Amino acid sequence: MKSLACGLGLLLVATLTGAAHECERECVAGDTRTCQYRFNLQDYHSMSRACFDCPINMTDCFRPECVSADGVAVPILTINRRLPGPDLQARDRVVVDVYNWQLSDTETIHWHGQHMRGYQYFDGVPFITQCPIMGGIFRYDFIAGTPGTHWWHSHSGLHRAAGVFGAIVVRQADDQQAELYDELPRTRDNNARLDPHFRIRQGENEPAMPLEVVKVAPNQRYRLRLINTEGLNCPMVVSVDDHRLTIIASDGDPIVPYVTDSLVMYSGERFDVVLEANQPVDNYWIRFNGLIICEQLECVQGAVLRYEGAAEEDPTATLSYDSSYPPGVVVNPLNTGGHSEEEVTMAELTALNPTVLEEVVDKKFYLGFNFNQINDLIFYNPELYPFDGVDEKWQVNTPQLNNISFLFPLSPPLSQPDSPNPTMCLYGEEPPCEEGYCSCTYVLEVALGDTVEIVLIDEGKIGAENHPYHLHGYNFYVVGMERLGSETSVEEVMALDAAGGIKRNLKDAIRKDSVTIPDGGYTVVRFTADNPGWWLMHCHLIFHSEIGMVAVLHVGDPQDLPPVPEGFPTCSSFLPEV
Repeated sequence: MKSLACGLGLLLVATLTGAAHECERECVAGDTRTCQYRFNLQDYHSMSRACFDCPINMTDCFRPECVSADGVAVPILTINRRLPGPDLQARDRVVVDVYNWQLSDTETIHWHGQHMRGYQYFDGVPFITQCPIMGGIFRYDFIAGTPGTHWWHSHSGLHRAAGVFGAIVVRQADDQQAELYDELPRTRDNNARLDPHFRIRQGENEPAMPLEVVKVAPNQRYRLRLINTEGLNCPMVVSVDDHRLTIIASDGDPIVPYVTDSLVMYSGERFDVVLEANQPVDNYWIRFNGLIICEQLECVQGAVLRYEGAAEEDPTATLSYDSSYPPGVVVNPLNTGGHSEEEVTMAELTALNPTVLEEVVDKKFYLGFNFNQINDLIFYNPELYPFDGVDEKWQVNTPQLNNISFLFPLSPPLSQPDSPNPTMCLYGEEPPCEEGYCSCTYVLEVALGDTVEIVLIDEGKIGAENHPYHLHGYNFYVVGMERLGSETSVEEVMALDAAGGIKRNLKDAIRKDSVTIPDGGYTVVRFTADNPGWWLMHCHLIFHSEIGMVAVLHVGDPQDLPPVPEGFPTCSSFLPEV
């Protein structure tokens, strides 16, 4: 039997109980505050001395600073010795002081879903919006102006996968959907978070760790906030035994409520769902089945939905891996255009707030996501050990955008616009290449106020992959999605578009900031470039983005931006003449 402990990364923000921070409060119009937090970033370890006798003594697994991590002792990276890190609950000014206590690395924190209008310098992308945090302190200071379910995470190297992430929920006093639910559920230990990433059922020959429990009362409706934090190409099928879920928002934006039996979540996505406790009093599985890489490993995780009055025991149903969707409707299915009645894509859902988009846009871009078998200079020396000169086990395919690997600039163009940027290349220009490997700071330029359409294409020529796309600084309308076959090309999609073969839904399309691209297909997104700055756009899988599946959207001119904060850190190369 394969182990079920595969490290699926998903947060379920359940409730606000035992408020540990003054900003964790009921949302009242006119009550605004400055919410200040301290993030101590440090190398740490799961199953450390803080866990005492966990899991022999189950209560020890819930001790402060105990990261049980499925009972496996591994080095991790944490904020405040927690995994996930602290939950931020606010609709105010947010001030976060990040103390970098790492032994060697730098850091930045990205506020995924916050558009940072007027606070562009705190978006948290190294060498794009700021210099990375060395040993010392950096203060993020912004208004949490984008309501809904969001999250924060490291944007440096592999730190997000090592544990630097957490939830940020921005509440509204005038919630349009408040009548759809009665209350928020409670977790067993009254935390404001349920984390199946590290509270799961184990396989054979592993320590039996405590399962997370979500408590509900019969005949009540509960709002659950789901956040997919994974970064290893492991989309998750989410379902609750014998219950249906009503989706009411995605990536913070409200949608017309849609009832489903299951939904698939890709890296970076968030869904707000309502669960009605309308079944007999009992225990039920909340299931998370992994796809793609996690299908190969048969990864499944679960938490317990427990009705008041039910016995404190596991559900009687078996928790085992199943690669198929549960019976009924599935929303956001993997690698499909949604042709089946039971499969509903993001392009088929309806926004709660009506909109009609113009037929013509000011700027249109085509971005091809693909792997290439090339002499990526990160992995190979073309003269000593080229890609095609090593054994197959050493061959690593390179993720690229339009056959270009992104190269971070020498200094942040946002805060240091006058610094030289010799690595920059623009969309539509020939990039610099060496031995077939093309690399540069790949930039898409638009004017402030332009309407923009981006056709995202997963060419799918190497492997059955999937690329969840994330754009900083914006929500975009999802106006089209289709799979053409097992593979396609930018040229094929452009020709199809020119011939009128791509349908666009320009009426009441939903808005997101993270969306899947079907393998061998395309997703079409639109937005108005009304937020000036330098905004990263990338595949949200960690390996893909860190190796180069990235571009930058440059909106407006320096005079369109707020002034650089006084004393803002600067950085550059040091290369004096010899």
